[in-house]
Amino acid sequence: MTMVDDTRGTGDVSADVALAADLADLRHALQDHPFPASQDDLIAACLARHEPTRLACRLSRLPRERRYATLDELLDDVAAVAALPAPR
Repeated sequence: MTMVDDTRGTGDVSADVALAADLADLRHALQDHPFPASQDDLIAACLARHEPTRLACRLSRLPRERRYATLDELLDDVAAVAALPAPR
């Protein structure tokens, strides 16, 4: 009988689910925020709204000098940065 390792990707699935939830939460939290906006503006908005700290953590991985023209542009960048290895 051949055994198949079906555990591959298990961590990736939970990370994908967490990212999807955070993107939805960021969309809701920042839907009325004026754009263009910088990383600092966006983190401050989340903190002022008492959003979960994990959202500010997601935003903290973005480039500080970048200004986001739209919410969709921001969320695309959050997703792209999430795919990169975590900084050490």
